[in-house]
Amino acid sequence: MKTLMHSLLALAMLSLAACSSSPTATKTRSEMEAGTKTGMVKNIVINERITPDALTVRAGDEVRWINQRQDSITVTIDGPLEHNVSCRNGFSKAMGMGVDNSTTLASNETAGLCFSRVGTVKYSVRPSGDVRTTMADTHGSITVQ
Repeated sequence: MKTLMHSLLALAMLSLAACSSSPTATKTRSEMEAGTKTGMVKNIVINERITPDALTVRAGDEVRWINQRQDSITVTIDGPLEHNVSCRNGFSKAMGMGVDNSTTLASNETAGLCFSRVGTVKYSVRPSGDVRTTMADTHGSITVQ
């Protein structure tokens, strides 16, 4: 009986992973593979500061973070993304379940999200790992109309 329950549980988990409606995005996948983008691309450039640190977009626009620093950085979205994005590029799913709300970008690397719900999304940018830098943790916001 115990073996049967374990087999059924494993089968259920495989079915859930296989039936996921949104593909996992990576930094190398095209936007079409990563999901639905219906609007324009708006860039957020990260140097010593975030430019712009407050951005207003329309639902369906893609917001793309561009790391122009020499060191790697981590972009973290405050709160879950699961039902708030229609595409993602560089923000991948963890084991096929849910959307990771952070990504690490090496120098000159990008990641993007298409926000699908109206509201304000806050995020932070910080140096990755043990990198010694003059960059302090910085914060920004995206208003989706």
